[in-house]
Amino acid sequence: MSSLARIEEDACCSSGGIERRDVVPLIHQAMSEKNIGQRKLALKTGISKTRIGLLLHSDPAKRTPIYLREFFDILGALDINVVQAVIALETYRDPKLFHDERFQTSIAMLTELFKGLPGMLVDALDEIEGMDGTEIRKEWAGPLRQAVIEKLVKEVGAVMARRASLTQTSFLGI
Repeated sequence: MSSLARIEEDACCSSGGIERRDVVPLIHQAMSEKNIGQRKLALKTGISKTRIGLLLHSDPAKRTPIYLREFFDILGALDINVVQAVIALETYRDPKLFHDERFQTSIAMLTELFKGLPGMLVDALDEIEGMDGTEIRKEWAGPLRQAVIEKLVKEVGAVMARRASLTQTSFLGI
């Protein structure tokens, strides 16, 4: 198995709880890239400029807590899908990597994967005869994650092997 397919147990959680991640640097980076200042963001979101300033203060100690509606409005104004933002925060410890062009396709793929996954899993489990939901265990998450990563590594490896084969064949044919 590839080292890429190994999942570290402590990579997803710290101290058994949810690790708090700072979304503001992600928002600042998006604002910078889209050349949107606080005044323009306030106009696009309907949130006052003063409130935007408090929410996005560069000093975390001086920030006002953000309401979920405000978070959604800000992400929407910056054309960032909420699933995409959560994946970026979960995946990349350095928010600048979220905007790195090398990783954009990875984030887009993960966003598409997770958009409908919970509903599809619920529907699939609902179709299993005799299942009432009490059989589901949180502990299944690790093996399911591992299976997805192993499948991904296998499929990407197969695609790369086919490409290499086609490239070699085209060089021989010339």
